[in-house]
Amino acid sequence: MYEFIYNVFSVPFGYIIGFFYDLSNNYVISLLLMTICVKLILLPSSIKQQKGMIKTQRMQPKLRRIKEKYAGNQQKIQEATQELYAKEGYSSMTGGCLPMLIQFPIMMGVFAVNYRLLSYVLKIPTDVIETLKAEVLKLSNLTTYEKTPLRLELTAMTHFNELDLSAIPVETVDKINNFINNFQLFGVDLSRTPDTKMGWDMLWLIPILTGVTSFAMALYTWLRQRKTNPEMANNPSMGCMSLMSPALSIFFSFKFPASVGVYIILSSALSFIQMVITNKVFTPKKMLAKAMVDETINRRAREEIFKNVANTLDDNNTEV
Repeated sequence: MYEFIYNVFSVPFGYIIGFFYDLSNNYVISLLLMTICVKLILLPSSIKQQKGMIKTQRMQPKLRRIKEKYAGNQQKIQEATQELYAKEGYSSMTGGCLPMLIQFPIMMGVFAVNYRLLSYVLKIPTDVIETLKAEVLKLSNLTTYEKTPLRLELTAMTHFNELDLSAIPVETVDKINNFINNFQLFGVDLSRTPDTKMGWDMLWLIPILTGVTSFAMALYTWLRQRKTNPEMANNPSMGCMSLMSPALSIFFSFKFPASVGVYIILSSALSFIQMVITNKVFTPKKMLAKAMVDETINRRAREEIFKNVANTLDDNNTEV
């Protein structure tokens, strides 16, 4: 069951990253191209989320009036709130939760692929992978962590020159060697995991950049929220969430291979750029004005329908 779930997340992204790696012959560039594709696919969802934030802002005064009107009667407040949501066509899932849920399998897939790069990106045959794993377990200079089943492919890459490769075809060895040489960023081996116990290391730059990009996006989100929805921005929980996201990104960057940290950096940076662009194109003022116009049109349409129905009933009564 575990292997099935792992493959469901890994295989599609392994093919996508592998496709871009074949084009670029550079793993970081292939990650970048894959991330750009993901952001483009999720763009409609991001725009919808932007519109949902404006709709939420428009609903705040109405929700306040409901709470004031039914103060002390929580059941009545919930019923009136649900009626308002149905009337306005508002959904918390499409407004904010859905985009996050969509990104969850993407993150899982990328994390999983980065542990089995030889299998999913290079498509190395299973028998060769098993031979490499067996050779890794023969090495005596490895830590227990490096010998864990999940890390064996990465460990094989890190210690490739120390392995007995006599049973592996020469063309496969050359293919893996080429991949390892291109699995770097400014000379840093991305198969390694940043380690705080070993003192300063160039790999520490990955978690640092992860924290910087995540914090920049969180800060920009909070500042934008402060303009569009001051009540939510002033909520202490909003500030905690803004700090929690960068902290978690740094934590994960110290726990996962550096390649995962690179993906988080690329994803955060592209999300930040996308957010700035969508905020410029779909400015809160314009969207708020459009929401007010749409609301007025819808209200007048309902009034017109009600008037027509009333007139029809009057005419029928008159004929009778």
